[in-house]
Amino acid sequence: MSSHEPVGLLVGGGLLPRRVMEALHANGRAVFAIGINGEVSDEIASDMDNWIDIGHLQRARDLMRAAGVREFVCIGGVQRPDLGGMQFDEGGMWFVQRVQKHVARGDDVLLRVLLEYFEQQGFEILSAGDLLPPQRDLNGVLTHATATAHSDDVARAIEVARHIGALDIGQAVVVARGVILAVEGPEGTDAMLSRVAGLSLGIRGSANDKSGVLAKCPKPQQDRRVDLPALGPQTIQGAINAGLAGIVFEPGGVLIEALDTCIELANHEGIFLLGLSPEEA
Repeated sequence: MSSHEPVGLLVGGGLLPRRVMEALHANGRAVFAIGINGEVSDEIASDMDNWIDIGHLQRARDLMRAAGVREFVCIGGVQRPDLGGMQFDEGGMWFVQRVQKHVARGDDVLLRVLLEYFEQQGFEILSAGDLLPPQRDLNGVLTHATATAHSDDVARAIEVARHIGALDIGQAVVVARGVILAVEGPEGTDAMLSRVAGLSLGIRGSANDKSGVLAKCPKPQQDRRVDLPALGPQTIQGAINAGLAGIVFEPGGVLIEALDTCIELANHEGIFLLGLSPEEA
């Protein structure tokens, strides 16, 4: 595609959309960003070129066509919508008709249908992960603290995270002393960690006696062009608030926001960040 054509972004929550925009600009590509109302972080709201409600996919299509977009990226978290309380244009109705039969399924099905709509409208779908500049090697321990004393919880957390991912339930789980304290649902990882922080100190860790591991892995069946798991400073702080000993993730399967800040925060609070490939876990 021509470098003069803008890349279209459909933007949800978090700060990864800004990283994608910065990477595209650094490569000389223009960006046309459409924010989803109620999802975009305040820090990047001013970067949006236009806005839509989640049920107005045809409007998003028309806006991007008018801007000359042919390549399209969906980036940032989107809360599972209440389909019964939404208004739809023609594109939104197309989406609803195809997801209604999967109403009991997880977010992966919804996102695949979303991508299918834009592919059928003639857009080339790009992966946000492929657009970001390569990060440092994320294999192994990235922090001063190590996972040695928590290896059983690491293994158990990865096992459970992959299992719930295969069932399209979520991408993250917390295990402490062999006990599953929480699995991620539609509320997302940060809200899950808040739930863990509200549990009794008798079953979770604390600042002075850290215990438990957050594992975050991509779902085996998910389309990696959209909804790759993300970790950022807010996730690190959530793990700290929950008294966890550390976080394990799959390098290349997780997008990390502000990596240096994440490592600095983890080191300051004495928790580990551990990258394990599927072959090593």
